[in-house]
Amino acid sequence: MFYFVQRAFERVWPEEKTLSSQLEKKVTRAVNFIRDTALWYKNPVVYSSFGKDSMVLLSLVQQAGFKFPILFHREPHHPLKYVFANRVIELASYEVHDYPPMFTRLSVGKKGDVEIINYHQCGEKVIYMPTGIRAPEEGHPFLCGLIDIYNKPCGSFSYPWDVGLIGHKNTDKDPILGDVGLKTELYHNEKSADFVFPLRDFTDADVWEYTQVHKLPVNYARYDKKNNWKEKKDITFNPDYFHACTSCLTSDTEVWCPKFQKTVPSAGALRVDAPMPSYIDTDWRPNQ
Repeated sequence: MFYFVQRAFERVWPEEKTLSSQLEKKVTRAVNFIRDTALWYKNPVVYSSFGKDSMVLLSLVQQAGFKFPILFHREPHHPLKYVFANRVIELASYEVHDYPPMFTRLSVGKKGDVEIINYHQCGEKVIYMPTGIRAPEEGHPFLCGLIDIYNKPCGSFSYPWDVGLIGHKNTDKDPILGDVGLKTELYHNEKSADFVFPLRDFTDADVWEYTQVHKLPVNYARYDKKNNWKEKKDITFNPDYFHACTSCLTSDTEVWCPKFQKTVPSAGALRVDAPMPSYIDTDWRPNQ
């Protein structure tokens, strides 16, 4: 474990490399956009998971001359997933906040893919944040989708920020939803905090190029440099995904429960539509 943490902060990038002219223009635009955001709003916050996109967003905020507080929503399970994030927070002395979701929703895609959505309060609105459900695998710990995730403690929260900076890109894809492009780089919420997306025009290739040139820390336990920086199959150190059993949530009959080692009734009646946030550019909706 210490090996992964240590490697993330070694100078593993080539010393002589500059941004391409195309990416330099995107970076300049993003930095100026962040500066404009700081002028228009009094209390910004950065949404961060400390993945590749979040690390670039935090670097751009620093380039713009700011160090905003961070919102880092995490599950209370599997602490190994947060080793890298905790180290970044410690070394940078970030101010980091978290709070439970206002409610959860179960979403089942057209191919039977299961997701449990956390809806975190943002003023009078809520923000959509998937848990990242993966089927249990032998030899890996897993959660109970019903008890540990769907029925997690929830509640309202006094949201103090007036704008949230999010590292979502127009080229991002969701494992269940597919393409989740953005309609805009600034989403205005009446009577609630706004959202801005400084990385909207970036691609994954841009993110890795920027990471290399600026020598940003990388979670090598999550990303495989030898495989074009794709995420590793082993999700032990990946906070975006959790092994979880959802059998009772998706079945209409009794099922075998691996947690209690017995047959349990179906909880399938809990299934409801999980509406997508309006800033996402897609007509896809669960359970259609």
